[in-house]
Amino acid sequence: MIVALMDAPLWLGMTVFCVGFVGLSCLILLALRRWVARMAHDQSEWDRVLSYAVGAYGVFYGVTLALIAAASYSTYADVDQVALDESSSIAVLYRSAEDFPEPQRAELRDALVTYTRNVIEVDWPQQAQLIEPVSGDADVTAIQRAITGFIPGNAREINVQAQTLQSFEAFVGQRRERIEVTDLGLPSILWTVLWVGALLNAILLSLIQVRNLRIHLIMAGLIAVFVALLLYAVASFDRPYSGPISVTPAYYQSLLDGLFQRVP
Repeated sequence: MIVALMDAPLWLGMTVFCVGFVGLSCLILLALRRWVARMAHDQSEWDRVLSYAVGAYGVFYGVTLALIAAASYSTYADVDQVALDESSSIAVLYRSAEDFPEPQRAELRDALVTYTRNVIEVDWPQQAQLIEPVSGDADVTAIQRAITGFIPGNAREINVQAQTLQSFEAFVGQRRERIEVTDLGLPSILWTVLWVGALLNAILLSLIQVRNLRIHLIMAGLIAVFVALLLYAVASFDRPYSGPISVTPAYYQSLLDGLFQRVP
């Protein structure tokens, strides 16, 4: 259910998740309301003890949730940077091909174009399903063969080939990074902490004795909305290659639409 919401459009998934989360919080409140009324004989003592518990818990859970949310966004930003670095290396290799003799120049550029299309059309859909792509290995081999496919005839060509090989090594490393972070995400223990923490938060809010039920529901609902938004954001950033908030192959597409068209 949660995975399906992550794959839905942002407005729909977030709305359904928040409504469901608020609804569950309100049900917990209603289920505990009569029990709280029976147990809170001494309302002043009940409120005093509960205020300490809610205050301390709010600090611990709030800080924990904020830190995990920040870490999730940091991971998302790192994945985006990896894609930018790899696409930049592709652009450098494509430009470097200008100094290559034929037919290696055409072979290198054709291999780079094929590889870039493969990233967009094959790699990205697989990574969105948490599958590490391997189909691009043949394209990487073709790029390497095009670079090493000629014997330099002078000092200039030796320098050009050496610099291009350095760029190729950086490109291979960046490709490896992109593939390795395919299934990168929060450990299951942290998700357990978040969900159990959200449940305990709803229970503690339900233990507050409020005579006016409507006011109690509004208070609990508003807090539940904020917690739900944070949880949805964490879940979205936790899957950097899929969902409405995901790293897209836009950097690679810009190469196909821009550099590869201007420098055929």
